[in-house]
Amino acid sequence: MSETWILGPCGIDNVEMYIETCRFLHPLMRGRDWYYKASFDKANRTSINGERCVGIDVGIKAFEQVKAIFPDIKLVTDVHECHQVESLAHVIDVIQIPAFLCRQTDLIVECARHFNVVNIKKGQWIGPNNLVASVDKIRHTNDECQAWITDRGSNFGYDKLIVDFGIVDELKQSYDKVILDCTHSTQRSRSVYGKQGDVELAKRYFLAAPIFEYDGVFAETHPNPPESCSDKECQIPLDEMVGLLAEQGIISHANDKRISI
Repeated sequence: MSETWILGPCGIDNVEMYIETCRFLHPLMRGRDWYYKASFDKANRTSINGERCVGIDVGIKAFEQVKAIFPDIKLVTDVHECHQVESLAHVIDVIQIPAFLCRQTDLIVECARHFNVVNIKKGQWIGPNNLVASVDKIRHTNDECQAWITDRGSNFGYDKLIVDFGIVDELKQSYDKVILDCTHSTQRSRSVYGKQGDVELAKRYFLAAPIFEYDGVFAETHPNPPESCSDKECQIPLDEMVGLLAEQGIISHANDKRISI
């Protein structure tokens, strides 16, 4: 397994939290192919009253500040509007297309014009065979651009997401990297399940990723998830990442040995 890690808080609640979370993860992830992720705007909240984080202007300043403190850091953020893309190109290393916009042609094309890596979150409603069209849009625009796909689960009825581990090999036929989103994949309807996520299940997905030979892991982590601006019940507590990474490393090593036999 070629391990790529996309880790960080769901959103930039405030600049201090964003920097301090990076300060915790940076030494932990040294030597790994790690990308620090956070959203500057949660533009697809269910409720109009949902928190939106700091916005693009403060977000860009936060990205610049983190890069000044940690010159080797690689950053990921998602983008919702075409006009935002170019302004992020000088500071973001991997641009991410949100799941709800995974077929949005103009946005995908604009991202491929300005970035050499585009990470598309798989829409909950879309099958792997239909996602190939999004790769074509990237390749047509910039044939040197890597196309990554991050699977965040599929709709199981109206109230729950499930992860179909069987589509990994199919997705690998088209995408440069296939990554498992361990946290968003646990989302469900609060009215049915009493909560909107399952962090314990997220940890299990985190540990299972190497067994199913994903190229990497996407996981949101926060110093205090109940205080985060979104995905409070999905995010893994930051202080638990040390143990999880160690445990996943053992599993990954054992899986590599099994494959080589």
